[in-house]
Amino acid sequence: MLAMTAALCLAGVTGCGTDDNSARLSKGRPSTGPVPGAQDVATLSGAGATFPATLVQEWIKEYSALAPGVTINYQPIGSGAGIQQLTSKTVDFAGSDVPLKESEVAATGGPGAVAQIPWTAGGVAVEYNLAGVTGLRLTPAALAGIFAGTITRWSDPAIKAENPDVALPASGIQVVHRSDGSGTTQVFTDYLKAVAPQVWTFPSGKDWPAGTAGTGAKGSDGVTAAVKQSVGAIGYAEPSYPKQAQLGIATIRNEAGRFVGPDAEAVSAALASATVNADGTLKLNFAPVNALAYPISSASYLMFHRAGSDPAKEAALKHFAAWALADGQGLAEGLDYAPLPEPVQVTALGAVKL
Repeated sequence: MLAMTAALCLAGVTGCGTDDNSARLSKGRPSTGPVPGAQDVATLSGAGATFPATLVQEWIKEYSALAPGVTINYQPIGSGAGIQQLTSKTVDFAGSDVPLKESEVAATGGPGAVAQIPWTAGGVAVEYNLAGVTGLRLTPAALAGIFAGTITRWSDPAIKAENPDVALPASGIQVVHRSDGSGTTQVFTDYLKAVAPQVWTFPSGKDWPAGTAGTGAKGSDGVTAAVKQSVGAIGYAEPSYPKQAQLGIATIRNEAGRFVGPDAEAVSAALASATVNADGTLKLNFAPVNALAYPISSASYLMFHRAGSDPAKEAALKHFAAWALADGQGLAEGLDYAPLPEPVQVTALGAVKL
Protein backbone atom coordinates (compact mmCIF):
# COMPACT_ATOMS: atom_id res chain seq x y z
CA MET A 1 0.00 0.00 0.00
CA LEU A 2 2.76 2.43 0.92
CA ALA A 3 4.67 1.60 -2.22
CA MET A 4 1.58 2.18 -4.33
CA THR A 5 1.01 5.61 -2.78
CA ALA A 6 4.66 6.50 -3.29
CA ALA A 7 4.57 5.54 -6.94
CA LEU A 8 1.66 7.87 -7.58
CA CYS A 9 3.50 10.83 -6.05
CA LEU A 10 6.98 9.99 -7.29
CA ALA A 11 5.73 10.18 -10.84
CA GLY A 12 5.84 13.97 -10.28
CA VAL A 13 6.40 15.31 -6.80
CA THR A 14 5.57 18.87 -7.83
CA GLY A 15 2.20 17.58 -8.94
CA CYS A 16 1.62 16.43 -5.36
CA GLY A 17 1.71 20.03 -4.17
CA THR A 18 5.38 20.72 -3.34
CA ASP A 19 8.05 22.78 -5.06
CA ASP A 20 11.54 21.75 -6.18
CA ASN A 21 13.34 22.78 -2.99
CA SER A 22 10.82 21.37 -0.52
CA ALA A 23 10.69 18.04 -2.39
CA ARG A 24 14.26 17.06 -1.55
CA LEU A 25 14.10 13.74 0.30
CA SER A 26 16.98 14.26 2.71
CA LYS A 27 18.41 11.73 5.15
CA GLY A 28 21.63 13.60 5.93
CA ARG A 29 22.27 16.95 7.64
CA PRO A 30 19.93 19.73 6.42
CA SER A 31 21.12 21.95 3.60
CA THR A 32 22.24 25.44 4.58
CA GLY A 33 21.19 26.89 1.23
CA PRO A 34 18.18 29.16 0.59
CA VAL A 35 14.74 27.77 1.41
CA PRO A 36 11.40 28.75 -0.18
CA GLY A 37 10.27 30.42 3.06
CA ALA A 38 13.41 32.51 3.54
CA GLN A 39 11.49 35.78 3.08
CA ASP A 40 8.45 34.85 5.19
CA VAL A 41 7.52 37.05 8.14
CA ALA A 42 5.23 35.46 10.73
CA THR A 43 4.95 34.29 14.33
CA LEU A 44 3.58 30.76 14.69
CA SER A 45 2.37 29.08 17.87
CA GLY A 46 2.00 25.35 18.32
CA ALA A 47 1.27 22.92 21.13
CA GLY A 48 0.70 19.25 21.70
CA ALA A 49 2.56 15.96 21.86
CA THR A 50 5.62 15.68 24.08
CA PHE A 51 6.84 12.72 22.02
CA PRO A 52 8.28 14.74 19.08
CA ALA A 53 9.18 17.81 21.17
CA THR A 54 12.96 17.28 21.18
CA LEU A 55 13.06 17.06 17.39
CA VAL A 56 10.55 19.87 16.84
CA GLN A 57 12.62 22.22 19.02
CA GLU A 58 15.73 21.34 17.03
CA TRP A 59 13.86 21.94 13.77
CA ILE A 60 12.76 25.35 15.04
CA LYS A 61 16.32 26.24 15.99
CA GLU A 62 17.72 25.21 12.59
CA TYR A 63 14.92 26.80 10.60
CA SER A 64 15.22 30.15 12.39
CA ALA A 65 18.63 30.64 10.74
CA LEU A 66 17.15 29.88 7.31
CA ALA A 67 14.00 32.02 7.68
CA PRO A 68 14.93 34.73 10.21
CA GLY A 69 11.58 36.50 9.85
CA VAL A 70 9.70 33.45 11.17
CA THR A 71 9.31 32.88 14.92
CA ILE A 72 7.94 29.49 15.95
CA ASN A 73 6.95 28.47 19.48
CA TYR A 74 5.96 24.92 20.43
CA GLN A 75 4.65 23.93 23.86
CA PRO A 76 4.81 20.17 24.65
CA ILE A 77 1.62 19.84 26.68
CA GLY A 78 0.38 16.45 25.46
CA SER A 79 -1.54 15.36 22.37
CA GLY A 80 -4.95 15.72 24.01
CA ALA A 81 -4.34 19.29 25.15
CA GLY A 82 -2.80 20.20 21.79
CA ILE A 83 -5.89 18.98 19.92
CA GLN A 84 -8.11 20.96 22.30
CA GLN A 85 -6.16 24.13 21.51
CA LEU A 86 -6.29 23.39 17.78
CA THR A 87 -10.06 22.93 18.07
CA SER A 88 -10.47 26.27 19.83
CA LYS A 89 -8.02 27.87 17.34
CA THR A 90 -5.78 29.24 20.08
CA VAL A 91 -2.73 27.80 18.28
CA ASP A 92 -1.68 27.77 14.63
CA PHE A 93 -0.73 24.10 14.67
CA ALA A 94 -0.78 21.08 16.95
CA GLY A 95 1.32 17.97 17.40
CA SER A 96 -0.33 14.62 18.08
CA ASP A 97 0.97 11.07 18.19
CA VAL A 98 -2.36 9.71 16.95
CA PRO A 99 -4.82 10.86 14.28
CA LEU A 100 -8.00 12.70 15.21
CA LYS A 101 -10.89 10.61 16.48
CA GLU A 102 -14.23 10.90 14.68
CA SER A 103 -15.58 13.25 17.34
CA GLU A 104 -12.45 15.41 17.07
CA VAL A 105 -12.76 15.58 13.29
CA ALA A 106 -16.31 16.87 13.72
CA ALA A 107 -15.23 19.40 16.38
CA THR A 108 -12.46 20.80 14.19
CA GLY A 109 -14.71 21.45 11.21
CA GLY A 110 -15.48 18.09 9.64
CA PRO A 111 -13.57 15.75 7.28
CA GLY A 112 -10.71 17.47 5.50
CA ALA A 113 -10.83 20.69 7.53
CA VAL A 114 -7.62 19.81 9.37
CA ALA A 115 -4.47 18.51 7.71
CA GLN A 116 -3.01 15.49 9.54
CA ILE A 117 0.52 15.02 8.28
CA PRO A 118 3.02 12.49 9.67
CA TRP A 119 6.27 14.40 10.15
CA THR A 120 8.45 12.14 12.25
CA ALA A 121 8.54 8.61 13.64
CA GLY A 122 9.84 6.95 16.76
CA GLY A 123 9.49 4.11 19.20
CA VAL A 124 7.84 4.18 22.61
CA ALA A 125 10.65 3.10 24.92
CA VAL A 126 9.96 1.00 28.00
CA GLU A 127 12.21 2.61 30.62
CA TYR A 128 13.15 1.06 33.95
CA ASN A 129 15.20 1.72 37.07
CA LEU A 130 16.97 -1.41 38.32
CA ALA A 131 20.50 -1.07 39.67
CA GLY A 132 22.92 -3.39 37.88
CA VAL A 133 20.33 -4.68 35.42
CA THR A 134 21.08 -4.00 31.76
CA GLY A 135 19.52 -5.52 28.68
CA LEU A 136 16.16 -6.36 30.29
CA ARG A 137 14.07 -8.44 27.88
CA LEU A 138 10.27 -8.46 27.97
CA THR A 139 7.69 -10.41 26.00
CA PRO A 140 4.45 -8.69 24.98
CA ALA A 141 2.51 -10.74 27.55
CA ALA A 142 4.93 -9.88 30.36
CA LEU A 143 4.86 -6.20 29.46
CA ALA A 144 1.05 -6.21 29.40
CA GLY A 145 0.97 -8.06 32.72
CA ILE A 146 3.23 -5.49 34.37
CA PHE A 147 1.15 -2.51 33.27
CA ALA A 148 -2.14 -4.31 33.93
CA GLY A 149 -1.00 -5.07 37.47
CA THR A 150 -1.03 -8.87 37.24
CA ILE A 151 2.77 -9.11 37.36
CA THR A 152 3.89 -7.24 40.46
CA ARG A 153 7.45 -8.42 41.24
CA TRP A 154 10.63 -8.31 39.20
CA SER A 155 11.33 -11.94 40.09
CA ASP A 156 8.09 -13.10 38.46
CA PRO A 157 8.67 -16.26 36.36
CA ALA A 158 7.37 -14.53 33.23
CA ILE A 159 10.22 -12.02 33.47
CA LYS A 160 12.89 -14.43 34.70
CA ALA A 161 12.20 -16.86 31.85
CA GLU A 162 13.56 -14.38 29.30
CA ASN A 163 16.34 -13.08 31.57
CA PRO A 164 17.89 -16.26 33.03
CA ASP A 165 21.32 -14.74 33.60
CA VAL A 166 20.10 -11.49 35.16
CA ALA A 167 19.99 -11.02 38.94
CA LEU A 168 16.43 -9.74 39.17
CA PRO A 169 15.34 -8.55 42.63
CA ALA A 170 12.31 -9.93 44.41
CA SER A 171 11.10 -6.38 45.08
CA GLY A 172 7.87 -4.94 43.78
CA ILE A 173 7.41 -3.26 40.40
CA GLN A 174 6.34 0.36 40.52
CA VAL A 175 4.45 1.28 37.36
CA VAL A 176 4.46 4.91 36.20
CA HIS A 177 2.11 6.06 33.45
CA ARG A 178 0.99 9.36 31.95
CA SER A 179 -1.60 11.31 33.93
CA ASP A 180 -2.45 13.68 31.06
CA GLY A 181 -4.15 12.92 27.75
CA SER A 182 -1.31 11.50 25.70
CA GLY A 183 -0.81 10.18 22.21
CA THR A 184 2.10 8.15 23.60
CA THR A 185 -0.37 6.44 25.94
CA GLN A 186 -2.68 5.81 22.98
CA VAL A 187 0.10 4.12 21.01
CA PHE A 188 1.29 2.13 24.02
CA THR A 189 -2.18 0.88 24.99
CA ASP A 190 -3.07 0.20 21.33
CA TYR A 191 0.03 -2.00 21.20
CA LEU A 192 -0.87 -3.88 24.40
CA LYS A 193 -4.43 -4.40 23.19
CA ALA A 194 -3.22 -5.68 19.82
CA VAL A 195 -0.54 -8.11 20.99
CA ALA A 196 -1.78 -9.34 24.40
CA PRO A 197 -5.58 -8.99 24.46
CA GLN A 198 -6.00 -11.79 27.02
CA VAL A 199 -3.75 -9.96 29.47
CA TRP A 200 -4.53 -6.35 28.61
CA THR A 201 -8.32 -6.39 29.00
CA PHE A 202 -8.60 -2.63 29.39
CA PRO A 203 -9.49 -0.13 26.68
CA SER A 204 -6.87 1.80 24.76
CA GLY A 205 -6.84 5.56 24.44
CA LYS A 206 -5.09 8.83 25.24
CA ASP A 207 -6.14 8.60 28.91
CA TRP A 208 -4.66 5.85 31.06
CA PRO A 209 -7.48 3.43 31.93
CA ALA A 210 -8.72 3.25 35.48
CA GLY A 211 -8.23 0.05 37.42
CA THR A 212 -4.74 -0.69 36.17
CA ALA A 213 -1.48 -0.60 38.10
CA GLY A 214 0.62 2.42 38.84
CA THR A 215 0.72 6.12 39.47
CA GLY A 216 0.49 8.96 36.99
CA ALA A 217 2.90 11.71 36.02
CA LYS A 218 2.44 14.56 33.55
CA GLY A 219 4.34 14.45 30.28
CA SER A 220 7.12 12.17 29.11
CA ASP A 221 9.53 14.19 31.23
CA GLY A 222 7.34 13.66 34.29
CA VAL A 223 7.13 9.89 33.75
CA THR A 224 10.89 9.64 33.29
CA ALA A 225 11.58 11.76 36.39
CA ALA A 226 9.27 9.55 38.47
CA VAL A 227 10.98 6.37 37.20
CA LYS A 228 14.39 7.91 37.92
CA GLN A 229 13.38 8.69 41.50
CA SER A 230 12.13 5.19 42.34
CA VAL A 231 14.27 2.05 42.26
CA GLY A 232 12.15 -0.74 40.79
CA ALA A 233 10.04 1.60 38.68
CA ILE A 234 9.02 1.16 35.04
CA GLY A 235 7.40 3.56 32.59
CA TYR A 236 7.19 4.51 28.93
CA ALA A 237 8.44 7.54 26.98
CA GLU A 238 10.20 8.67 23.82
CA PRO A 239 13.75 7.16 23.88
CA SER A 240 15.67 10.42 24.38
CA TYR A 241 14.14 10.83 27.85
CA PRO A 242 15.46 7.60 29.43
CA LYS A 243 18.76 8.04 27.60
CA GLN A 244 19.26 11.50 29.08
CA ALA A 245 18.23 10.19 32.51
CA GLN A 246 20.56 7.17 32.17
CA LEU A 247 17.74 4.71 32.75
CA GLY A 248 17.55 1.21 31.33
CA ILE A 249 15.57 0.63 28.14
CA ALA A 250 13.99 -2.81 27.74
CA THR A 251 14.09 -4.77 24.50
CA ILE A 252 10.71 -6.14 23.42
CA ARG A 253 10.12 -9.44 21.65
CA ASN A 254 8.73 -8.88 18.17
CA GLU A 255 6.63 -11.14 15.97
CA ALA A 256 9.77 -12.81 14.58
CA GLY A 257 10.84 -13.81 18.10
CA ARG A 258 13.71 -11.33 18.38
CA PHE A 259 14.19 -8.87 21.25
CA VAL A 260 14.60 -5.40 19.75
CA GLY A 261 15.06 -1.89 21.14
CA PRO A 262 13.62 1.40 19.82
CA ASP A 263 16.50 2.55 17.63
CA ALA A 264 15.94 4.36 14.33
CA GLU A 265 16.52 1.36 12.07
CA ALA A 266 14.09 -0.78 14.08
CA VAL A 267 11.40 1.92 13.99
CA SER A 268 11.77 2.38 10.24
CA ALA A 269 11.51 -1.39 9.76
CA ALA A 270 8.26 -1.42 11.73
CA LEU A 271 6.70 1.53 9.93
CA ALA A 272 7.47 -0.04 6.56
CA SER A 273 4.57 -2.40 7.27
CA ALA A 274 2.09 0.43 8.01
CA THR A 275 -0.55 1.34 5.46
CA VAL A 276 -1.62 4.82 4.38
CA ASN A 277 -5.26 5.70 4.98
CA ALA A 278 -7.22 7.80 2.51
CA ASP A 279 -6.70 10.92 4.65
CA GLY A 280 -2.91 10.45 4.76
CA THR A 281 -2.77 9.09 8.29
CA LEU A 282 -1.15 5.72 8.99
CA LYS A 283 -2.69 2.46 10.10
CA LEU A 284 -0.01 0.95 12.31
CA ASN A 285 0.96 -2.70 12.38
CA PHE A 286 2.01 -3.70 15.91
CA ALA A 287 3.03 -7.18 14.82
CA PRO A 288 5.42 -6.58 11.90
CA VAL A 289 7.08 -9.77 10.67
CA ASN A 290 10.40 -8.08 9.88
CA ALA A 291 12.95 -9.47 12.34
CA LEU A 292 14.55 -6.01 12.65
CA ALA A 293 11.33 -4.23 13.62
CA TYR A 294 10.61 -2.64 17.00
CA PRO A 295 6.90 -3.31 17.48
CA ILE A 296 5.92 -0.25 19.61
CA SER A 297 6.62 2.21 16.81
CA SER A 298 4.53 5.08 15.55
CA ALA A 299 4.45 8.27 13.53
CA SER A 300 3.76 11.66 15.08
CA TYR A 301 1.53 14.16 13.29
CA LEU A 302 1.53 17.84 12.45
CA MET A 303 -2.03 19.19 12.40
CA PHE A 304 -3.36 22.54 11.20
CA HIS A 305 -6.55 24.02 9.75
CA ARG A 306 -6.35 23.94 5.97
CA ALA A 307 -8.30 27.19 5.61
CA GLY A 308 -6.18 29.64 7.55
CA SER A 309 -7.32 33.20 8.25
CA ASP A 310 -3.84 34.73 7.90
CA PRO A 311 -2.13 34.17 4.53
CA ALA A 312 1.32 35.10 5.89
CA LYS A 313 1.04 32.57 8.71
CA GLU A 314 -0.36 29.92 6.38
CA ALA A 315 2.55 30.30 3.94
CA ALA A 316 5.17 30.33 6.72
CA LEU A 317 3.72 27.21 8.37
CA LYS A 318 3.59 25.27 5.12
CA HIS A 319 7.14 26.30 4.20
CA PHE A 320 8.36 25.18 7.63
CA ALA A 321 6.44 21.90 7.38
CA ALA A 322 7.84 21.17 3.91
CA TRP A 323 11.38 21.86 5.16
CA ALA A 324 10.87 19.59 8.21
CA LEU A 325 9.54 16.80 5.97
CA ALA A 326 12.49 17.07 3.59
CA ASP A 327 15.80 18.47 4.84
CA GLY A 328 14.67 18.34 8.46
CA GLN A 329 14.47 14.54 8.39
CA GLY A 330 18.26 14.52 8.48
CA LEU A 331 18.15 15.60 12.14
CA ALA A 332 15.92 12.73 13.28
CA GLU A 333 18.28 9.84 13.91
CA GLY A 334 20.78 11.87 15.94
CA LEU A 335 17.97 12.74 18.36
CA ASP A 336 16.62 9.17 18.73
CA TYR A 337 13.87 9.49 16.13
CA ALA A 338 13.56 7.71 12.80
CA PRO A 339 13.35 9.47 9.44
CA LEU A 340 10.02 8.79 7.80
CA PRO A 341 10.08 5.89 5.32
CA GLU A 342 10.37 7.44 1.86
CA PRO A 343 6.85 6.51 0.67
CA VAL A 344 5.35 8.16 3.77
CA GLN A 345 7.65 11.15 3.36
CA VAL A 346 6.61 11.69 -0.26
CA THR A 347 2.91 11.43 0.57
CA ALA A 348 3.31 13.82 3.50
CA LEU A 349 5.07 16.37 1.31
CA GLY A 350 2.19 16.18 -1.13
CA ALA A 351 -0.29 16.82 1.68
CA VAL A 352 1.35 20.12 2.61
CA LYS A 353 0.02 21.59 -0.67
CA LEU A 354 2.11 24.73 -1.00
